[in-house]
Amino acid sequence: MPRIKESFINELLERVDIVDVISSRIKLKKTGSGYMACCPFHSEKTPSFSVSPQKQFFNCFGCHEAGNAYRFIMKYDNVNFTEAVEEVAKIAGISVEYDENSKYNLEKTLDTFELTKAAAGFYHQELFKHPEARQYLQNRGITQETIEKYQIGFAPNNWDFIFKSLCADSRQNPDKVSKLLDIGLIKENESGRYYDMFRNRVIIPIRDKKGNVIAFGGRVLDNSKPKYINSKESEIYKKGYELFNLDYVRKLPKEELDCIIITEGYMDVIALDQYGVHNAVASLGTATTPMQLSLLFKQTDKIVFCYDGDDAGRHAAWRAFGLTLSAVRDDKVLSFCFLPKEHDPDSLVRAQGAAGFRKYLENSLFFKDYLMSELSHRYDLGSDEGQIKAVDEFCSLVKRITDAPIMLQSLIVAMAKLVGWEERRIEICLQNKQTDVHESEPQERSQIQNQNSQIEITALRGLVARIIQNPYLVNQIPEQDRLNRLLSDYADQKAAIVLDLLEKIRAKPDITTGALLEQYRGSVYERIMNLLAAVKLDDSLENVKISSMLIFIKMYLSEAVEAKISWLRRESSRRNLTNEEMALSTLLERKLRNIK
Repeated sequence: MPRIKESFINELLERVDIVDVISSRIKLKKTGSGYMACCPFHSEKTPSFSVSPQKQFFNCFGCHEAGNAYRFIMKYDNVNFTEAVEEVAKIAGISVEYDENSKYNLEKTLDTFELTKAAAGFYHQELFKHPEARQYLQNRGITQETIEKYQIGFAPNNWDFIFKSLCADSRQNPDKVSKLLDIGLIKENESGRYYDMFRNRVIIPIRDKKGNVIAFGGRVLDNSKPKYINSKESEIYKKGYELFNLDYVRKLPKEELDCIIITEGYMDVIALDQYGVHNAVASLGTATTPMQLSLLFKQTDKIVFCYDGDDAGRHAAWRAFGLTLSAVRDDKVLSFCFLPKEHDPDSLVRAQGAAGFRKYLENSLFFKDYLMSELSHRYDLGSDEGQIKAVDEFCSLVKRITDAPIMLQSLIVAMAKLVGWEERRIEICLQNKQTDVHESEPQERSQIQNQNSQIEITALRGLVARIIQNPYLVNQIPEQDRLNRLLSDYADQKAAIVLDLLEKIRAKPDITTGALLEQYRGSVYERIMNLLAAVKLDDSLENVKISSMLIFIKMYLSEAVEAKISWLRRESSRRNLTNEEMALSTLLERKLRNIK
């Protein structure tokens, strides 16, 4: 991704109003000096989502999600930071400023999209030159309208069709050759000659959520193996983060998004769409990932996994179930639909139409019911050994659920009923599993850990919370130079964050909470700063705010000095203090009296 200028990132927050950004996504209601709404990040009936134009900061008192305009767009649109900045700039009508050093990378990405778009065009044109390919699509019931909508194409049985189409003279187009190799449209043999990846296959362009062609899928005309091949992952294509047809599904009206259906293949999606079931997507050669679910939950509250009813389909469903546990949420619904063994979504919708297909969706198993059904089929629950194995697998699975306490408790109740155990026994087993973390899990756990959990407010944290929530008050602190000296002299490394905050605010006295948080993005302080910015303070009046800040300054300095005095006293009980240490102890005692 191109790198945006750091100066622009900070300036944009000053030029844009967070109210405009958030109201582009949800409806806000004016209340006093701020705005309120029902939180878009968790289910609620009473509004607890607050937006402060003065602080340029949002905060939900229910789920504790909080941050500036960038944080909101990242969370709401499920995009990365760069994409969030670009979207905020778009809302504000401001052109993004990129680093000149990264201009090449931006151009490279745009050039690659142009290349994949051109390749899709060549494949599409080639389809009409090959009656065998058109006959294959006709046999599958694919209409001309659908062919055009998805720009379905054909790769002829030539070794270098796409290579020659895009690189007439490889010696004059080394950059194109490099890009084609990177995105997997061509390969290089041992003798240094280039040849096409896709040959004698129907070609399906794969697009990202914005509609850019990022990869291709190829399907043979007969039943030879491999039946399907997809582009390799590249700079523009990460299959665990993409879903086939998501660009179209995102444009559907809300009434058609009561749920989104996940199928195993893009031909299933294409057939469903043609016959009137437009709300389907497909994972791309891999089981559905938590990142993909997160993308879909931005569009709908319900996701239905739709699989063939044969053993392969049930195996795929079980694998998907295990991989998506960390994305389970109490306010979202996951269910599993299994079709008759002789059908896949493509054949069923052609045989029974959209209405017949939707009838099967109505019989989907909800998340909890599916898990109980699978465990009862996998183990002999009439024996002690079977019950133990079932509970062990149950706990190994559901320990990955980190953000759905209600669902987790419901699963425990259901599992206890299934095996005839007391719920407490299941809970103990689960607790033991949760403490038995594999080596590969700490990083994942830290990434999905609830960052909005309540924290203990120490004197230091109370001071930082008051500064970051009300940065304009810093200029009202009396004797600021003396405060700096006290912090530097008596608070050691712990004071670094306070000194840094004070310095940033003095450099820009009108800085907002949202802009101040941006100063700590990517630093070790980012998480704690976001938490403290959202902590509810009990000092709403202006005169109380400054008094409260001064009280916490005194509390913090007192704690720091007392800690040093206590250390010197402990040292004096086991050894003779040096003259310098004795003088320091006397000085600290005097300073402590002055602070108080």
